[in-house]
Amino acid sequence: MKKIASIILAGLTMVSCVDTVLLPDNKTVEEDFWQTKEDVAMMVNGAYAGLATADMQQRFIIWTSRSDELNVNSTLNNSNLNQIYSANMQTTNTYNNWNQLYSVINNCNLVLSKSEEVMSIDPNYLEGDHLNNVGQMKALRALCYFYLVRVFRDVPLVLEPYKQSSQEMNIPQSAPSIVIDQLIADLEEVKGYTLSSQTLTDWKRCGYFTRDGILALLADIYLWKASVLGDESSYDKCIACCDAIRKNRMNSSFGNNRPGGGFGGDMGTAGAGLDDDGYGLNPYYNYYNVFAQQGNNQESLLELQYTDNTALCNVYFKTANTANAQPMFYTNTVYSKIGDAENSIFGHADYKYDVRGFESVYSFTGDVETGFTVRKFVAQQGLAVMNQDPKNETTATRGYTQFDQNWIFYRISDVMLMKAEALVQKGALIAKANENLVKEVEADSVAPSLELVNQLRDVNLQVSACNVAAARLTQIVATRARKDEKAVIDSTKYSVIADEFDGVDLAAFARTQISSFNSLSTTAEQLEIEVMNERARELCFEGKRWFDMLRYNYRHMTGVNYDVILGRQGGGFAKNYPEMLKLIARKYTSGGGSGVTSKMPTEPYLYMPILMSEMEVNPELVQNPVYTDGETMDKNY
Repeated sequence: MKKIASIILAGLTMVSCVDTVLLPDNKTVEEDFWQTKEDVAMMVNGAYAGLATADMQQRFIIWTSRSDELNVNSTLNNSNLNQIYSANMQTTNTYNNWNQLYSVINNCNLVLSKSEEVMSIDPNYLEGDHLNNVGQMKALRALCYFYLVRVFRDVPLVLEPYKQSSQEMNIPQSAPSIVIDQLIADLEEVKGYTLSSQTLTDWKRCGYFTRDGILALLADIYLWKASVLGDESSYDKCIACCDAIRKNRMNSSFGNNRPGGGFGGDMGTAGAGLDDDGYGLNPYYNYYNVFAQQGNNQESLLELQYTDNTALCNVYFKTANTANAQPMFYTNTVYSKIGDAENSIFGHADYKYDVRGFESVYSFTGDVETGFTVRKFVAQQGLAVMNQDPKNETTATRGYTQFDQNWIFYRISDVMLMKAEALVQKGALIAKANENLVKEVEADSVAPSLELVNQLRDVNLQVSACNVAAARLTQIVATRARKDEKAVIDSTKYSVIADEFDGVDLAAFARTQISSFNSLSTTAEQLEIEVMNERARELCFEGKRWFDMLRYNYRHMTGVNYDVILGRQGGGFAKNYPEMLKLIARKYTSGGGSGVTSKMPTEPYLYMPILMSEMEVNPELVQNPVYTDGETMDKNY
């Protein structure tokens, strides 16, 4: 089968250890293994398979369920889920278990430590094979650590394998900045080691890390570093990674082999933009096939391969194998309420015809809202006819079934919107850096110099270029999802026309430029929200929203110290952005979410606690201070 099988090697068993990792039997690994090219391949496959478990599939969703997307199914009486939903997590919550990720990391470290030796034993194992495997394992390890940093913040950074239980395993946490820099260094090193996705036609095109997959992960990490760590240069690096993917897509045959045919006739002018930008997206009428199909979709860059996605069924299915089956989550009305422009993602009139609402959320019987189960990933078929009003969707039969649908980590529209987000922030930084220039022009009692006016015009054009490019990318994604082909995002709002001045009235021209500059600075804030809302629509229920909200939050916080372990920071913690808390509060009908938002005043509340059992066996770990109790307080302070 074209999927990664769950690899269970004879004699290579994973046994639970006393710390944060699962250890292989050292005798098998050291004495009987690492002899052939096939041995290495089995370990590489086994590392990927370590993520394709029921527990990890659930965590990819549960860890991000604190956003405004999902409501816990209260009928399940799942206390651990209820804790997360109510922002009242305990150190005993089993969903805080990070062992599986560290098991995968250890598997990656084993391959990295032993793979090179196999070249001297097996003549069929060539340097190209070795470098590709190094690329796979460093990229997969980076993906695991990126989840750990975003969920727990301060985590042990382990780069060497555990081969025997006698090894020292009390590893202290590293500050997130150290972990992030390590991931970037690894990915920059190996992005040329892995194969181009254009050379692969089987499941490996998305099932393994290709160059495009590594670039997508790098773009995501750079965007996080820029937004959360305040490293402004990383916005440009994020954009560069996205552009490299764009270039690869333009150099491939993808544009001439898109599902459902070409875009020109389907999407009009906006469709031409899709071609011009070199990104291949399924047309709106085939959107569901990105998620509801066996095997990889052409739009994807990295997918976790499944032969059985029962875990995904348990999280999202209303009816899987039995009529009484219940999902862990329902969609919140923020994503399914119709006709509410203020508090709904798809309810605004501009998004009345948005296929993503129809395909992912809506479930109506006549005018009765019958419950909002997630359709993305689990709907058996797409809508044969997309009606003009979701409430008239009774003609469309939607079945739920269980099949081997993959979990998508990265796809092209995600990359487009990451680039858009980075461009908005780049434009804002250019504007901020030139505030003094604007003040200087404003303060002149006489006509400013030609040089000064020219500088101001150039700054306006730079900011405008960033904003227009961001708006255009966002518009492309939004327009592909619409039956009426209406462009709902107007890029002209974020541009300025800088006419050539004749040098006669420099003061008047300068005033025009100042007005344009201030307008661009104001609209940039609106554009940031538009991009984030478009990500909420395009990537809903794909495990992205909470991390998007964290980036948005950090960009508007002050006093953040991301170089120090939370439990060791002195003084107060940075306060969370009220607008982000308002977004979270929208999904709570009781008390308007005030109870939850009141529990999340500062940065530490954004992260989960370390599982108590981990704290008990590793005295080097420092608990997130908002989750300390008597026992952990005595231990860590």
